[in-house]
Amino acid sequence: MIKQFKDWITEQEHQNILAEVCYVPKWRFGQTSDDTIKPSYPMWFQGFYDLRNHKYIDNCPQVVKDLGERFMDMMPEDYVMVRCMASSNTFGQDGDVHTDWLYPDVSQTGVLYTDKIWDRNWGGDTVFYNGDETAVSEYKPRKLVTFDASIEHIGKGPQRRCPEMRSILAFQAVHIEAYKKRFKG
Repeated sequence: MIKQFKDWITEQEHQNILAEVCYVPKWRFGQTSDDTIKPSYPMWFQGFYDLRNHKYIDNCPQVVKDLGERFMDMMPEDYVMVRCMASSNTFGQDGDVHTDWLYPDVSQTGVLYTDKIWDRNWGGDTVFYNGDETAVSEYKPRKLVTFDASIEHIGKGPQRRCPEMRSILAFQAVHIEAYKKRFKG
């Protein structure tokens, strides 16, 4: 259920993400992993997809659109995009254990690790929980991890020795009928 794609993006695409997403002053503060968990602890984020209009926002970088389409090309034909965003954590800003969709087998999430460099001692792994089993995706720049969106997971924040933000691009696609059922049309 969890697939990892090393070097899913090219070096040029990576440079474009850094220049147009990671290193621009467009980050907002307030994204939470699960707003039902209280107290909620926010993280940094940038939203790129308008679910109400089913399209990318006007100022979405072209590289993000291209990667969103590449992710969608990996999905079955009857899936629709529901999320495309960047998220970032600094030390002390772990996410919460959460799911991205309530039901199994109808939604896929993709997480692309976007930092320029990363040291194993900096943390930032994604941890997956499936009953008593745990799986870990080590944070490595340019790697995409895809998984059933109903799997509980957490993006771990960087360790205190990390001088960087841990940043990702996240994509989510849902089967069209599950989408219609959830959002009533």
